[in-house]
Amino acid sequence: MSTFPIAIIEDRYGGTYSHGPWLAVACADTPIDGSRSESRAQFILNEGPNGGDTDAMTFWFAPPDWIAVGHTPDEARAFLVARSGARLREIGGDESEGQKA
Repeated sequence: MSTFPIAIIEDRYGGTYSHGPWLAVACADTPIDGSRSESRAQFILNEGPNGGDTDAMTFWFAPPDWIAVGHTPDEARAFLVARSGARLREIGGDESEGQKA
């Protein structure tokens, strides 16, 4: 799974629902779904985990695999990239695929 571009976003609720104050969003410019033109990053900023309490609680009950949480921006990014690499190894891909030096 390619992760770039990655958006780092501060959690509106400071980790109350996500268990970490920083969010890393993989492929941040990818549309959230086929029926909307809103990107993953826009969705995260406007709805989902940054929406109302109920929206945030619902989102974090079963978060998508394209988001990771950390106590610092670097930690959130590292968790996202590590998860991506583990998935690529499971399917026999190159863990550096899509990463820039």
